[in-house]
Amino acid sequence: KSKGMESADRSGEPGPYAKLLGLALNRPAFVIFGAAACVALTFVVGSSLDSELLPEVHQSEFTIEASMPVGTPLDVTEDGLRDVESTLLARADELGIDSLLVMYGFDASNMKRSDEGEHSAKFRFLLEDSKSPKESEERVITEVRNLFQRIPDLNIRVTRPVLFSSKKPIVVQINGEDLDELKSFSDQATSILTDSVEMADVEPTLRSGAPEVQITYDRLQIIRHGLSINTVAGQVRDLVKGSEATRLNRKDRRVPIVVRLDETDREQVLDIGKLTVNPGAPTAIPLESIAELSIGEGPSEIRRIDGKRVALVQANIGGGSLGAAVEAAKNLLSAQIEWPLYMDFLITGQNKEWEQSRGSLFLALGLSLFLVYVIMASQFESILQPLIIMFSIPMAFIGTVIGLALLGINLSVVVFLGLIMLAGIVVNNAIVLVDYTNTLRSRGMALREAIVTAGQVRLRPILMTTATTVLGLLPMAMGLGEGAEIRSPMAIAVISGLLTSTFLTLILIPTLYYLLVQFTERVFGSVVRSD
Repeated sequence: KSKGMESADRSGEPGPYAKLLGLALNRPAFVIFGAAACVALTFVVGSSLDSELLPEVHQSEFTIEASMPVGTPLDVTEDGLRDVESTLLARADELGIDSLLVMYGFDASNMKRSDEGEHSAKFRFLLEDSKSPKESEERVITEVRNLFQRIPDLNIRVTRPVLFSSKKPIVVQINGEDLDELKSFSDQATSILTDSVEMADVEPTLRSGAPEVQITYDRLQIIRHGLSINTVAGQVRDLVKGSEATRLNRKDRRVPIVVRLDETDREQVLDIGKLTVNPGAPTAIPLESIAELSIGEGPSEIRRIDGKRVALVQANIGGGSLGAAVEAAKNLLSAQIEWPLYMDFLITGQNKEWEQSRGSLFLALGLSLFLVYVIMASQFESILQPLIIMFSIPMAFIGTVIGLALLGINLSVVVFLGLIMLAGIVVNNAIVLVDYTNTLRSRGMALREAIVTAGQVRLRPILMTTATTVLGLLPMAMGLGEGAEIRSPMAIAVISGLLTSTFLTLILIPTLYYLLVQFTERVFGSVVRSD
């Protein structure tokens, strides 16, 4: 006998685990019903968990993009936001701001958005190191938003560095063809979503366009004067916008030389109407005689997805999670807007990435379960015994779901990775129990005695294995160090699942093994053993 068996025989009195295991074997239906109830509870609690693509990482860094009405000159934008900049610099120590970088206008060589221009500005904040960067960021963002709200007709949005994704959390894609109609519905959606507590910094991509001089040519007049519309339009463009005549060589670079009318000759719409469209001809023809000039508004952008015109409404997550914000957006837009039959909307952004990732992760989880079962079936040379061991995996998911719910952690990609890890970890305890039970029965020990003895002998190794794994993951679960928001949910998922699986497996797996052997003996008249 092994030392564990000798100590059990000498004591004469079964331990607490042996007594509990004996009760479970006497009432197997109660154990099965309890396990099924726990699994049902897991589905109920799991369906109520909020979801997100990845946990939000707080790096004490964020950017606020502010924009005034389109067409606002650069000097007016700077004058309107200078007070905010001065106030932030004066309160930098109070708010914990380490550095503040401000850019008015836009960089034409590094333009990333269609709505950037002289009316826009960027405030980039670098905060001082803090033990709780999340609370520090939220406090500074709240104060800065209050400062910006004092400026009329100003829109702001908060952006943070995002890992593995360049999209906004919530993106409402409105499909249509007419630009005016798209803008109208996107404005309605923006107004509705702004009042939702689940979303913040709601903004449409289809905004009011920049003011422009629109020229409508009279084709009959152009033909009557023997002109070409392409030639006339090119001449007007060169006179107003300018044309590159040559380049000036300056050592390491070549500077373009642009020729156009003096500003005093193109300042007003009437000045442009007096431009000569047939230079060199005996009779000068002004532009206003062959075209109608008016001041209008150009589109801010024309965006197409899969060949269809769309307008996007983007938003950050406010007081909830990604899943809650998506559900709120769908309900609000469906209930409060009457959509024509030829128009519809859908939610994209990080929500679409999450749905795609979730499908891939479910496939990976199913494949891992299949491989675990195939390997055990080949080792045990049995089909039913590995099936018993696989029941320890749902017991692990019970702990993971309850742990996430108690700690308020959202379901994300990193949590799914923890579940895939659990599929290969938690079966070890059940393998140890079943394998040693088979060994004892091959030596001639009775079924019930073999189950109880195997449980007593393998109890300490199982607890030691679980304890070392849990303690090894504990520093990661505590969220120590930078980027802990990404690592911590996976560690918590593994620890909570491993704890529940260990304790439930010690009762459920022996009970299922006991029922399986009794069933096979009654039906087939033989004993299932592994030599």
